[in-house]
Formats: sequence, C-alpha cells, structure tokens
Amino acid sequence: MRAAYVIVAVILLAVVGGVSMSLIAQSVEQPIPFNHKLHVEEAGMECTDCHLYAVDGVRATIPNIDVCGECHEEPLTESEHEAQVAEHVRDGVPIPWRKVYWVPEHVYFSHRRHTAIAGIACERCHGNMSERVDPLTRPLVRLDMNECIKCHRETDVSNDCVACHK
Repeated sequence: MRAAYVIVAVILLAVVGGVSMSLIAQSVEQPIPFNHKLHVEEAGMECTDCHLYAVDGVRATIPNIDVCGECHEEPLTESEHEAQVAEHVRDGVPIPWRKVYWVPEHVYFSHRRHTAIAGIACERCHGNMSERVDPLTRPLVRLDMNECIKCHRETDVSNDCVACHK
C-alpha cells in the first residue's frame, strides 16, 4: 500500500513539474517595448526606483502609470513608445504589462528576505536587466525549485520544505 502512495506522489510531482516548466517556457508579448538599458544607463535609475517593495516587501511590483507618471506625464523624447506611456498616464489607463516571473501559489517567497536580509542582488534571479533594450517576454533566468535549492546550498540557507512551502 505504501508503495502505491510513493508511485502516485512521483507521478504527481512529474506532472506538476512538467506543467510548471511548460508555463515558464512560454513567451508573452508586452504592450509597449520597454527599454531597461535606457532607464538604467541614461536616467541612472535602479531596479527599486520602479519595482516597489522589491527590498522591503513580499512581492515586488510591476511598475505602472503611478510610477511611470512620475517622469512621463508628457513625453521627454520623440519616441512613439514613450508617447504611448504618456498617453496611458494622462488617460489614467493602466498599461497591461504581462507578468514574466511568477512563483507558484504553494510557495512562500519574500523579496525582503532575499534582498534586504540576504543581500542578494536582483540580477541573481532576474538576470542582467540593465542590458535589456527589448521588452522582456520570458524569464532571463530559469526559476524553479532546483535553482532555489542550489542557491540555498551555496549560501548555507535552510532547505527545509516548510521554510518555503505553504
């Protein structure tokens, strides 16, 4: 009887793992071509200037018209894409950005624990976004349980299941 439970558990893990990996591999199309490199190099911005709560919260935000509007009530350049952002800001219509990075519901993840407490740089999990001139359509870094466990081992942090799983 115990062997049957083990077999069912292995099959479920394989199915769930396969589904989550296929979701991660899918590409999305962003509504406006966003240039991270321009904002980092030319405007001197940092990740946390736009991605609120990345240091002191559980989840970081995907910036939208409230954040973009701080600089883009009117276009600063002749860029048609910047004009689109300014139009969204003026009209009060959120930009329908498509989420690229996600954490499954059964996993507890806190940006604060990783950035503020552990001192992990955004690039470790998100890749070198500061070099991106094209909009992000898929994760630059594969985020799955194996990568998390690998990092926890490298940094001598607990791999106890209840530390991350609800």
